[in-house]
Amino acid sequence: MKASEKKDLLNLVKGLKKHRSFLLSCHVTPEGDAIGSMLAMESLLRRLGKKTKIICQDPFPERLPCLSSSKWSRTSELKGRVPEFDALVLTDCPTLARIGDVRELLKRDTSIFNIDHHISNSRFGHYNFVRPEAAASAEVVLDIFDHLGLKPSKEEAKNLYIGLATDTGSFKYSNTRAKSHLVAAKLIETGIDIEKINDDIHGSYSLKTIKLYSRLLGRVKTAAGGSVAWAAMRRSDLKTTGATDEDAEGFIDFVRYLKGVNISFFMSELADGKSVRVSFRSKGRYDVNTLATFFNGGGHKKASGCTMKSSLETAEKQIVKRILQTVRF
Repeated sequence: MKASEKKDLLNLVKGLKKHRSFLLSCHVTPEGDAIGSMLAMESLLRRLGKKTKIICQDPFPERLPCLSSSKWSRTSELKGRVPEFDALVLTDCPTLARIGDVRELLKRDTSIFNIDHHISNSRFGHYNFVRPEAAASAEVVLDIFDHLGLKPSKEEAKNLYIGLATDTGSFKYSNTRAKSHLVAAKLIETGIDIEKINDDIHGSYSLKTIKLYSRLLGRVKTAAGGSVAWAAMRRSDLKTTGATDEDAEGFIDFVRYLKGVNISFFMSELADGKSVRVSFRSKGRYDVNTLATFFNGGGHKKASGCTMKSSLETAEKQIVKRILQTVRF
């Protein structure tokens, strides 16, 4: 760990000890690392004798039955009854805007704890512990456990392992490092059932998901001699197949693994009909974080995203044009 990161960790832990009640949240459309890291932090704070409350904009994803949704609450369920808290803890969130309408719950004097591993993190918190070299925010949270001399419980270890496994693609993405395996080993030693965890994460698709994917696979387009590939999903695809936005989350990997593809993206038309959510992926030396940042998004070199105020057709033209103008294949 760098000297500056050690200093940030010390500062963050002092802040955690100073505050009494915490709101915890994560980014919109949350995935395994965001949720797993947040659940582990919530448990850690309770072990420190703190009051905690989890509130997020979006629903708990059905595709992660291995994680507990028992403490999950949404802003839409509050109905004006906002719990008292003096600090906000965010995990796996590169910008404050990414928490959606949870931001409306904050007060001027709310202290913000920013725990993340995105290289594009804007260090928006009063306390920032950001480690871009970490494979997942779960690794960063485990650093906090270690600093406090706390051994993760079996449940905490499960949450952290899911965060690490999902963000590394079960240790097959290029962000996987030697330390990632050492962290995984440490978590497995608590007795977690990694076979069941991986079955829950990767082992099954619903029929509606298969029907949705069959429609989307027929729409895959390519450019730059096959180095770029993409597909788009309309709201009508969800209506026809009975699927949800969540069912489409893994489709980008089908495009990413096409032979010869170096940069891939998947566009999803949002419910307002005026916005498009885009997921970018890359292989080798190619950097999609710079691409997503151009469209006011961000993330990692190999996996990033953004939301664009446009139609699918306009978004597609703008993205392909930007890639062809700026990337040398």
